[in-house]
Amino acid sequence: MKINYIYTYTGLFLLSCWLTTASFAQQSITGKVIDAGDNTPLPGVNIVEKGTTNGTVTDIDGGYTISVSDGAVLVFSFVGYLTQEVAVGGRSVLDVSLQTDILQLSEVVVVGYGEQESKDVTGVVAAVDEEQFNRGAIVSPDQLIAGKVAGVQITQNSGEPGGQSTIRIRGGTSINASNAPLYVIDGVPIDNSAHNPGGFPTGRNPLNFLNPSDIETFTVLKDASATAIYGSRAANGVILITTKKGKAGEAKISYDGWVSVGTVVEKQPWLNGNQYRELVQSEDVRALSTGRQALLLNANTDWQAQVLQTAIGQNHTVGVTGGSENSNYRLSLGFLEQEGVVKRTKTQRTNFALNLNQFMLDDKLKVEINIKGSATNDDFVPNEVIGNTNFIPTSPVFDVTNERFQGYWEWPVSFGNAVGLNPVSQLEQVEDEGQTFRSLGNIKFDYELPIEGLTATVNLGYDVTRGERKRFLPSTLRNQVTDSGEVRRENLTRINQLLNLYMKYERELPGINSTFDVMMGYEHQDFTNEFPSSRAFTLSTNIFGVNNPIVGTQQEISNSIQENRLISFFGRANYSYKDRYLLTVNVRRDGSSRFGPENRWGWFPSAALGWRISDEAFLEGTKKWLTDLKLRVGWGINGNQDFDNYQFLSTYRFGNEFARYQLGNDLVTTTRPGSTDPDIKWEETSQINIGVDYGFLNGRLTGAIDFYQKNTQDLLFRVDVPSGTNLSNRVTTNIGELENRGVELAINGVAIDRGDLSWSLGFNISYNKNEITRLNNDPNFAGIRVGGISGGVGNTIQVLTVGQPANTFFTYRHRFDENGNPVVDYNSDGTPRELIEIYQDINGDSLINESDLVFNENPFPDWAYGLTSNLYYKNFDLSFTLRGTIGNDVYNNNASFAGNFSRFVSDITPGNMHESVLTNRFNEPQILSDIYVENASFLRMDNITLGYTVPGLPKDLSLRVYGTIQNLFVISDYSGIDPEVGNPSNQDNTTLATFGIDNNIYPLSRTFIVGLSLGL
Repeated sequence: MKINYIYTYTGLFLLSCWLTTASFAQQSITGKVIDAGDNTPLPGVNIVEKGTTNGTVTDIDGGYTISVSDGAVLVFSFVGYLTQEVAVGGRSVLDVSLQTDILQLSEVVVVGYGEQESKDVTGVVAAVDEEQFNRGAIVSPDQLIAGKVAGVQITQNSGEPGGQSTIRIRGGTSINASNAPLYVIDGVPIDNSAHNPGGFPTGRNPLNFLNPSDIETFTVLKDASATAIYGSRAANGVILITTKKGKAGEAKISYDGWVSVGTVVEKQPWLNGNQYRELVQSEDVRALSTGRQALLLNANTDWQAQVLQTAIGQNHTVGVTGGSENSNYRLSLGFLEQEGVVKRTKTQRTNFALNLNQFMLDDKLKVEINIKGSATNDDFVPNEVIGNTNFIPTSPVFDVTNERFQGYWEWPVSFGNAVGLNPVSQLEQVEDEGQTFRSLGNIKFDYELPIEGLTATVNLGYDVTRGERKRFLPSTLRNQVTDSGEVRRENLTRINQLLNLYMKYERELPGINSTFDVMMGYEHQDFTNEFPSSRAFTLSTNIFGVNNPIVGTQQEISNSIQENRLISFFGRANYSYKDRYLLTVNVRRDGSSRFGPENRWGWFPSAALGWRISDEAFLEGTKKWLTDLKLRVGWGINGNQDFDNYQFLSTYRFGNEFARYQLGNDLVTTTRPGSTDPDIKWEETSQINIGVDYGFLNGRLTGAIDFYQKNTQDLLFRVDVPSGTNLSNRVTTNIGELENRGVELAINGVAIDRGDLSWSLGFNISYNKNEITRLNNDPNFAGIRVGGISGGVGNTIQVLTVGQPANTFFTYRHRFDENGNPVVDYNSDGTPRELIEIYQDINGDSLINESDLVFNENPFPDWAYGLTSNLYYKNFDLSFTLRGTIGNDVYNNNASFAGNFSRFVSDITPGNMHESVLTNRFNEPQILSDIYVENASFLRMDNITLGYTVPGLPKDLSLRVYGTIQNLFVISDYSGIDPEVGNPSNQDNTTLATFGIDNNIYPLSRTFIVGLSLGL
């Protein structure tokens, strides 16, 4: 105890000595910080003693007080102003004037065919740069901006590495034509197509060839004023992607790399072996199963565990930049390898990017060269493997005595076409792989002509893709007992050639306080698509019902060559009066070879007005808190011609193996006519937008709010036609109208900015409602059934009808018992119940039929939102992105298809059941019941990253290490594995045909990443 007192007194003495010394070494500084332009005081300015954490902020009158050490240097910083360092030099009063950061106020954004200062933009343009991108194991570049832009919804269709995403800007504008935005990469509009029409997919996400590390900015053009300059392809918005460029100065080398580990978050709730045995031996099922108990086996196999794995990934990018006063360059090389959580699925990509900029002729001529290329190898999940994880759980994986099926357990051949196959057998025996090489590039010449303000631009671009996909199905597969195996190979070649020429003239007219610029141009773009394919297989005699067998291997060889062309003339005029009254006019005339001569050309105009209210004299006194206030009003028309070629022509195609004609012992391939509409024309979308840009506290709080309405008419629609009226039973034609209306709000703020501590937040939320306003002129037309589902042949769960959103679910209303459970479809003695006992009789006619189907929600969210946070403290950084939706629904086809006793009782071979059967206890599938339409609103932590920048390194050397978790959590009431369902069966991500149907989707993973960024 005595020793403790000695330590205590000694410590207090030393502390008092230190405090006394410190008081003599410090001095108190007071002062005021003002705006150098108008001498107004600046509240909230950060003042930090350089090299320390000692700091303060100015009060409402710009005043401050701070105690500093001798020889201190004070750092003054404030959003929207240049940072200033001032040496105290023994002074006790120190007043400072801060200069406005002109570069920040005149931020330049990319627009169609050029750039523009953000203060002069009249359209709805949102830019996301590298510092704001999502972090993590990102394969597809579109995931960099998920949740970042109001009105832009990005949904992963599946968790398969390299798989498609669904991107919607302000909702879908079409039904059977494309709903994807137009992508323009360094000035080259690309071909969005990702598959071979008429064949199985040969491509992937159209952006997968890009290395996310090479991208500098995404700029999203949303309204017609911003997009009309792209005319016929801009109805769904435009995404401009700008890649990184070189910088003048000494050469610099950078390295970015990460490794990742991904695991499945949720698995489908199939019954385990014990649950299955207990259920099928229960009184209910035994009474219904009529002696099938002998098919029940003794194993306990988790088929999902058998086909899933921990997914390992890695990514490495090396970049070299440099240049001189007249030239600069950037070269990057990248390698990515990402496994999927389903075994034997993987994507591997090697890519390079080169950018060169050269100034010549006294800097009057600028030559820019961009070349990008990638080689991608994909291992695909074999067809139906994920769906077959609902294979009977009481069967074993292997049966070593079964040579017919390579030692895998399968149902005997005597069962015929078995329902369900051993997924492990499929996974191990099927080979399904693809290789793709893609290169995109352009060379652009910008020349300042002798006339002041006049420049000419020539842009020559290309986009070439060559790919191959091969699939091998051996004869030892259970589903090949009749065809004895199959070998398929498909190739694709896509060539996109671009020429655009445009001139721009800029002029200031000080005498009338005006500035204007005018741009006019011509564009020519050719697309050539070639799809050679071959297939070898063995046919069985029972397919054709002939007595003489067709012996040997059959072969199909085909080649499809398709071409289309776009020719365009376009122009834009910008006018500014007193730098605050703004006018923009765009017009584009497009000609497309996809339409007949009478409808080939279309006009796509737009106009917009802007008013910089904050620059008016009557708001002069608000400069302390109101930085920016701009009103925007815009209108325009865009087109859509992104659908199959040659729909206006009469064409013929070869039939498949089921449409052959027998001549003796030979089967002759037939040709058949295709559908045609010689009067098919543009799908047109008109849009009006009213918006306000705002900024407060010198840019500390900024954002925008927009209201819009889009109306699409002459929808490109594939509809049924009466027999004999066309060459096919379905034809693509113009029919109907669709409306989208909504509101968007974006808020970006700097919550803290104090020297070593800063925190910025970005929040966006958007509301969109779409409605079909016309289909045809028949007021009694019930609509078009869409949304194919599993569970029977030809069943659909959605409808397109006037007065409802596209893809509205169309279901029966289920009755519920006194316990709140849905009424089952059988009586206690096992006899079936009448439908009227199960479903509500909506029209009161004592019958249950299609007249009792009701509209039941839709898969598109009413609200979509995102929240991004970036926190920096000294050398640490912490960032995350939250993203979510409200008001969307999903049809759980996994539960409706497999949540019934018939999976054991009456299917050809027993299969597993969905756990919902334990409560619903249906005998037969109730696929049209509304109980399977579930609320799929969600909140997802997309990614969270913690990083550390290593201090004290030699000059020009930087090192940052970080850890990221992707898909950390999802909060939702949806009972399936993931509430976010896009277009899982629509490989080219264009139509709305299957949106919002959960049917054996490749599961998403939770991914843990460790990475580092090195610069020298």
